[in-house]
Amino acid sequence: MPEKDVTVVLNEKGQELKKLFKDFDANIEQWKFSVEETKEGIRVEFAAKALLKKKAEKE
Repeated sequence: MPEKDVTVVLNEKGQELKKLFKDFDANIEQWKFSVEETKEGIRVEFAAKALLKKKAEKE
């Protein structure tokens, strides 16, 4: 995966998460974003922790 454009990967993963979470209410509890400059280039890290609850069924 390192050879793939990061914007393409983020878009694909975002669409997968959107489908996965459609039946849940999700609240982000923790968010991490970091940028590190290395001799190979710039390394970016994204991380999120969320609480998922099944959506209440409508009557």
